[in-house]
This record gives sequence, structure tokens and C-alpha cells, in this order.
Amino acid sequence: MADVEELLAQLIRIPSINPRGRAEPAETPLAEYVADWARGHGMAADLHEVVDGRCNVVVTLPGDSAETILLETHLDTVETEGMTVAPFAPTVADGRLHGRGACDAKGPLAVFLTAMADLARRGPRPHTVVLAGVVDEEHVYRGVLHLRDQGVTRNGPVVGAVVGEPTSLRMVTAHKGCMRCRITARGPGGHSSEPWGRVNPIATLAQVVDHLTGEYAPALEALARPLVGPPSLAVTMIEGGTGPNVLPESATITVDRRTVAGEDPHAVWSELRHDLLTRWPEHLEVAEPHIVDHALETDPGDPFVRAVGDVLREAGHDPEPKGVGHGTDASKIAWDGVPCVVFGPGAIAQAHTPAEFVPLAELHAARGVLDALLRRRIHTGAPA
Repeated sequence: MADVEELLAQLIRIPSINPRGRAEPAETPLAEYVADWARGHGMAADLHEVVDGRCNVVVTLPGDSAETILLETHLDTVETEGMTVAPFAPTVADGRLHGRGACDAKGPLAVFLTAMADLARRGPRPHTVVLAGVVDEEHVYRGVLHLRDQGVTRNGPVVGAVVGEPTSLRMVTAHKGCMRCRITARGPGGHSSEPWGRVNPIATLAQVVDHLTGEYAPALEALARPLVGPPSLAVTMIEGGTGPNVLPESATITVDRRTVAGEDPHAVWSELRHDLLTRWPEHLEVAEPHIVDHALETDPGDPFVRAVGDVLREAGHDPEPKGVGHGTDASKIAWDGVPCVVFGPGAIAQAHTPAEFVPLAELHAARGVLDALLRRRIHTGAPA
């Protein structure tokens, strides 16, 4: 296998499953490998502990200008239970490389690293290039938040960021955010043979769900954005009850409210809570969000976005901006005013699947796009 294939295979061999709150240095062996590999190819690399021994890795290749192109992707993967291919023994079949993380997101990581190594070897280097491999993207985003705290997203200055995710070689410039919270109904409980006059939390939540899906969610159509469409709301979990002959004292649903650009997830929660408590002022509690993420909407006219589109067009790929419904680290990087695009080989439909794979043709095509982008002088109007 050629360089990017060989590196991807090695990255897959190093487990980096997100521990989801457990105190384990899950991604650190992969971060250490990336740092050693980068140093061996003429680049500087540093590890930065985020939490519980879990380390981000930051690779730097100085250029002719202090203006920086940031390449960011995540080191962690989801779990491997139920996989139908060996998760950590990469295999190639029918032009596809299989293994956990093949497309999400060790494929983009291999593309970024090999493109930087080739740039270090042959140049030219119109910009400084920084690669950040971060932890915890699959859970609560602590890796990218730590990256921001360190100022990596502001050094240079950063003229633009490519966030590595499977996009089927499309340039994603917009995606949704989310607000997830739990809604609990309470009642006095009692024997199920005497339900009269008693508040049944399950019945209350049935009314809540009917309102959310029948009135609240349809009204979101008015907030549609061009590339991602409207916000959405889905009830994703329900729990409650202790026995078939007992009226429950509580029942809880979890809602996943997807947001679009211009919406603050915390304000969305506050408005939803006010709506529900106005309608059900007693017996209902709306907990503060346990997960929030912001939407992304990058200006398609930004010089960096235009440069990525030009490179895609010249390589024969679709250069038009695209929107997606899922979130990425790009929305957090964009908080610092960095124009972000999300790009990588493989399809999101293959991420997290039992036979996760990346098409080798797309892997090499993505490498070609990065090669061309990193050698292009991007004129931002700011002094170099």
C-alpha cells in the first residue's frame, strides 16, 4: 500500500475508543504515535494533556508566512461491539480499507499527516501549517475546547481550518448544532387499580410528546437555513415505572433539538422550558441541557472557502458548499472567527458501522486535494 494507506492502517491498529467519562488515557497511545511519526518526518510535535491522561497532539510545520492553515481532526473512535470486521486489524477488500476509525476520522488524519510530510520534504510552504489531533469529539468535545483554551485557533493568525470528517470529498460549510435535555413528569404514584383522580406521569408525558411533535416541531420549519434546512426536535429516550401494577411517581423523556445558525442552544432550552411549564405548570420539570453544541455556517465568499472550492474544482470534484445535519469540531473553532470547512474521504453513512470502511480511491483523492491546498497562497487581505 502507498504512504497514506500504510499510515492509515497503522493508525487503525492503535485502539483509541472514547471512554465516555471513564478515567482512562484512551487516545494517548495514538497521540504519541502521531507525534513520533511527525518528528520522524521533519515536523515539530507536542502532546497536551486534556483530562485523565488523555492527550491532544499538535504538529507544526513553519512556512514562509506566519499566517496559519489549521488542520483539525479527532483521535477518538466509537466502540467496537458488534463489528463484523476486525476493528484493529485493517483489511483491504474491493478497493476499501476496513477497520474502526477508517473514515471517522483516522482517514482524514492520515491524509493530513502525509500531506504535511510531503510539504516538509518538497515545499513550497506559503503558509505555516498546524495539525491538531484532539480527544473526546465523540462525547463532549473536551479536546477541541482545550485546543481553544491554549490559543491554537488564534495563533498565526489562522486564515482557515479544514476539519477532518467523512464528507465524500464534499466541502461542508454548514452543519446543525444541538441541545439535549431531559423532561420529567411527576405524580403521587399509587395502585394501578385505582388511577382515578391521580396524575399519571406517563400520561402527562404522552401529552407533552404530542405537543412537541404535533405543534412545536412543525413550527420550526420557519427557521430553515439554505444548506441545512430547518431545526428539528426528536424524542429519543423514555424511561419510567417500577412495575405493571404500580402508577409511577416519575417518568422522563430525552429530547434532541437540532439547532441552526443564529440559534443559541441555551436560549433554545430556555424558550422550550418556558413553553412547557406554561402549558403544564405543575408536575413537570425541564432539566438544564446535558449536551449543547453550536451550529456552523461559514461564509461561502470567504477567501479560504473559495480557495478550497478552487482546489476541488481543479481536481475534478464538486466545489459547491454543502450542509449536513450532524455536528463537528468546526463549530467550536469558528467561535474564534476562523473560517472552517469540513472535508474528508469516506461517507458519514459508514461512520460507526459494523464494517466501517473508507474507499481507497477517495483516500488518495483527499490526499491530492490537501497537497494542492497547502501549496496555495491564500490571499486574505491581511499582511503576511
